[in-house]
Amino acid sequence: MGKLSIRNLTKSYGDHTVVNKVNIEVEDSELLTIVGPSGCGKTTILRMVAGFIEPTGGQIYLDAQLLVDVENHVSPIVPEKRNIGMVFQSYAVWPHMNVFDNVAYPLKLRKTAKDVIRSEVMRVLKVVHLEGLEKRMAHELSGGQQQRVALARALVMKPRLLLLDEPLSNLDAALREEMRGEIKEIQRTEHITIINVTHDQIEAMTMSDKVAVVRGGVLEQFAPPYDLYETPVNTFVARFIGSANILPAAKKPGTVPDADGMMEILVAGCYPMKVPFVDSPKENGFAAVRAHHMAPCPASPFTAAIRRVLYQGHQIEYYLEKPGCEMFRLLTDVSFIQPEGREVSLGIQKAVWLDE
Repeated sequence: MGKLSIRNLTKSYGDHTVVNKVNIEVEDSELLTIVGPSGCGKTTILRMVAGFIEPTGGQIYLDAQLLVDVENHVSPIVPEKRNIGMVFQSYAVWPHMNVFDNVAYPLKLRKTAKDVIRSEVMRVLKVVHLEGLEKRMAHELSGGQQQRVALARALVMKPRLLLLDEPLSNLDAALREEMRGEIKEIQRTEHITIINVTHDQIEAMTMSDKVAVVRGGVLEQFAPPYDLYETPVNTFVARFIGSANILPAAKKPGTVPDADGMMEILVAGCYPMKVPFVDSPKENGFAAVRAHHMAPCPASPFTAAIRRVLYQGHQIEYYLEKPGCEMFRLLTDVSFIQPEGREVSLGIQKAVWLDE
């Protein structure tokens, strides 16, 4: 079991609040990714769950066990008694030990019987695809192999919860992609609950059952990846998850949904279109538009000037400017090739209304 409940979790240093009343529920065997820009508080949340940082307020439950309850002055469970595994950004693999001894170390601290240690270590080495390398010294391993050693060392304790603190940030692009698949496979085969912290939106979207987007210590949105991408709650989430274009938009007062649950808005002062209805009193807001939801459309009144062209082989990325709008992006296939400085007309295939 490994159901995690975080309730009103807060951490302050003097007058500076780095985590502000965060609420998160993670079901057993789910993979949650906490994502956000550097300094947003995501690693602080992870370390409070692990027990390395004491919260200023809130409660943390792991299954039925109360780990932390600040308001009721309950003494927190010490880290070594939480049965939580953690993999750090630096891996913390001991270079003077071989792979077997690195992985076996937590079991030796528990004074586990030697035959059990060998059996469990060999089991987890197979899980992380390091069988046959148990005698290899840690300093002889590649970055990806060291990452697997760190994972194996955390898994060998059979933790209820596995915490990953930006574990892929030191790997190259190919290894990151490979390890994302490995971690998902470990989640599936070991039936383990995982909380992963990263600033990489692709990692968050491809690995996670749920994603928590944090900014300035505040939980902006907590939802499955699809919901975050399709229905962001504000412009910050729209930009951070999927790099949406944010364009000014307006709607008539008293707008109501039509038979299809849509409403009409005017984007950038010139482009009328329908978007999913949002019950909001605001007449002026924003349209969040993904770069691939825009397309060349000669008859459109929505025009913009190309300021940058990035050829990517299978597609072309254009950066465009329009008075009254921030610079935005267009992704097209290579059949649409235009030079910098050219003015183009664009259609918008899909967008969502945002108040802020």
